[in-house]
Amino acid sequence: MRKIFLFLFLSSLTLVAFETTNVQLLYGENFKGDSFVFDTLDGKKTTITFEHFRTFTYGDFYMFVDMLDGKKFDGTQQEVYAEIAPRLSLSKISGSNLSVGVLKDVFIATQINKGKEYVAYLGGIGADFEVPGFNVFSLNLYYKSENIEDDSFQFTPVYSTKEFYGVHFEGFVDVTSRDISTQNQLLYNLDALLGMKEKVYVGAEWVFYNYDHNRVRANTTATQVMVKYQF
Repeated sequence: MRKIFLFLFLSSLTLVAFETTNVQLLYGENFKGDSFVFDTLDGKKTTITFEHFRTFTYGDFYMFVDMLDGKKFDGTQQEVYAEIAPRLSLSKISGSNLSVGVLKDVFIATQINKGKEYVAYLGGIGADFEVPGFNVFSLNLYYKSENIEDDSFQFTPVYSTKEFYGVHFEGFVDVTSRDISTQNQLLYNLDALLGMKEKVYVGAEWVFYNYDHNRVRANTTATQVMVKYQF
């Protein structure tokens, strides 16, 4: 799987058709659950996120890097977490139009997740759909291999609505046999109010995480305020 991921990563460095990048600043004070993944000793956490998406000759490429500050249960104050997710379009590599009805395209989907002491490799299939009111609506099904858990499958919907009076909603859900994680953002585009050239959004992100496996349970529910600058 690592060789497949490396091939897709190198492929994504070819001709770029579209790209967008943003930086986010998030702050929350209610990370007071019992999840080692998200929660902190005092409930406070600051996150700076770098996010990038591009399409290329044979598919698309998505990545984000979270730089987190908040004292965790093991005493760690700061950490970095990243995900990289290249996909190969079956339409583009086959030269055939695979769109049918609301189905836009089918992909070979891969992903790598990396934290301080955590790494996961994912591979599977993805599909993009044309859904009214949405700019993005994707479903991905992966086989997931982790260094700290048994292998599993992961189902991941990704979505982003069109703007309505400057407001839009975006997020994702990760579902496996042992946990569910979702982060959803409700954002207002200040350009709609101030006529700015830059894309600056303000709003909030809701985080939910629930783990239940082998009699071990953990839960997080938290809301963060955020500012997002897109360029």
